[in-house]
Amino acid sequence: MNFYEGLNKLKPHRVLVKFIKNNPEIKTAIDLGCGAGRDTKFLIKNGVNVTAIDRVDVTKFLNEGLEEEEKARLNFVQAQFDDAVLPNADLVVAYESLPFCKKDALVELVSKIKEALNTNGYFLCNFFGKHDSWDENEKVTCLDKDEIEELLKDFKILELNEIEKDGETAMHQTKHWHVYWVIAQKQ
Repeated sequence: MNFYEGLNKLKPHRVLVKFIKNNPEIKTAIDLGCGAGRDTKFLIKNGVNVTAIDRVDVTKFLNEGLEEEEKARLNFVQAQFDDAVLPNADLVVAYESLPFCKKDALVELVSKIKEALNTNGYFLCNFFGKHDSWDENEKVTCLDKDEIEELLKDFKILELNEIEKDGETAMHQTKHWHVYWVIAQKQ
């Protein structure tokens, strides 16, 4: 099983499910690092038009299980975050993708996200913390709470929850997770 096949079996993130239930006015979204589409497909099935962005062509996974009228609400863009043009949107979702940006590129990306969001738009994301077992990997950016708050200083942070636990990756490898889950709003 490859990485994307593993992701394809996962349900949408609980934070997003709860958020959409409580915010039915969301009509447009960007899913940064959409992977196999666990969140993209959930949003589409809830009437949201989604621009899904990933560095790998995941069209096959994104289209799986979607009706023709649902596929019409999907715009897939294969691009690195640095190169991606972000359309205006009510919501940007970036789960398990931002930590794979270099710190300086992350600052630029957050600025692009803010520009893309409509007034009062929402940014749902997560960051890996300093206790995450991937903190020693030079390809992963792990941040502490103060660094996250500084990165998101131009947003109103509605929720910032820290979770630390042992668990599995999408490839069924055991690791220690230290994750900050964020809901922020453009002012």
